[in-house]
This record gives sequence, C-alpha cells and structure tokens, in this order.
Amino acid sequence: MSEKAWVKVNQVSQRVQQRKFLRVTPSLVVPVFALSAMCLLGCVQQANSGSSANAMSLESVPAKVTIVSEKEAGDPMIISGTIYAPDGRTPAAGIDLFVYQTDATGRYSTEATGGDNRNTRIHGVVRSGADGRYEFRTIKPGSYPSSRNPAHVHAFVSGPGYPEYWIDEYHFADDPFVTDEMRSKAGQGSFSSILTLSRGADGILRGIRDIRIERCSRNCTGR
Repeated sequence: MSEKAWVKVNQVSQRVQQRKFLRVTPSLVVPVFALSAMCLLGCVQQANSGSSANAMSLESVPAKVTIVSEKEAGDPMIISGTIYAPDGRTPAAGIDLFVYQTDATGRYSTEATGGDNRNTRIHGVVRSGADGRYEFRTIKPGSYPSSRNPAHVHAFVSGPGYPEYWIDEYHFADDPFVTDEMRSKAGQGSFSSILTLSRGADGILRGIRDIRIERCSRNCTGR
C-alpha cells in the first residue's frame, strides 16, 4: 500500500472512532452527572443528619441535672431558681446555665490549674424549662486551700439571641470569707448571688437563685 493510501485509510479510521465516541459519550455523561448529583445530595443529607443529631443533643439538655456522683465527698447541695427575661418577670425558656466548681477540699482537678477551669471534674449544664426553672445537684464547694477566697460556683448564661456571658459566682451567706462589700453588691432577694442555704430533713442543703438574663457587655466570653 502506498504512503498516500495509508494516510487516507488512517484518516477514515480516526473519523469512524470519533463518531463512535460521540454516540457513546452522552450515555456516559448522564450516569457520571447522576453520580455527582447523588454524591452532592448524600453530602447534604449527611450534613443535615449531623445537624439534626446535634439539635437533638441540644434539645435533650434537661432542666434538672446532677453534676456529681453519689460517692462525691462533701455536703450534698441542690441549687434551683428561675431564669427570667430582661423584664425580670417573664420566665425565659431554653436558656443554658453552665456551672463549674471545686470539690469539698477547694480543688478543681489535677488537670486544671488556674485560669479557666470550666471543664474541670465538677461541671455541668442545665437548660431552663418552659416555666424558666432550673436545678442542679452538687456538693457544697470548698474554699481554695490556704486562701481567704469564699467558696463559690462559677456560672455562665447563654441562649437564643443571648451570646454567652458570665454572671457573679454563687456564694453562700454563712461563708466567713464573704465580705460586707460583697454582700452589698450581691443584689436583693431571690436575685442575690449570695445564697442562704437551708438543710432539709434529708440532710441536703438547698439554695435558691433567680437570674435575669441580659445582653452580654463586659462579661461576654465570645462563645
């Protein structure tokens, strides 16, 4: 076969292959597109599934929690109250109260030393119910060893439209380290951050503190 004839045959062969490819390609494009669409839908569904799981997890936060085991040393203590809207009268539902504290010896945990100890051993979160009520069961904390710091429970508040901020610690009226200045700044009545504890027939200490939620200002945590 001459060189010109070979070139012509080769050109014809290439055109035939191109026609075959064009006929086959549309049938390949559709499955690939469909596969991509399925993958995208799957990713969205998986993301939504995760979001739903997180939402369910958040919705499961109770209005009453116990943040210590029954074996925890110290005086059992139950703190309760109502979280109100800024008007101080309307119960606010769905507001989170995160608390953490030392143990009965005044220590947080071996892992937490100074600064922000919010993830120390004794901590927990409650979410106010439809009536604004909350309650957490713990033990009465101890004062820091070799200090004159009054015993206390740290607290943070947050909710829809209310970025997290810290509020004054829970203190206790019978603590000898609570100063007159602290008492004068603690507020009045059930909104006071200094709680008067009473011991019930069951031996459990109980105290009440109501909270008026507000937009964070200098107390914002940025969370």
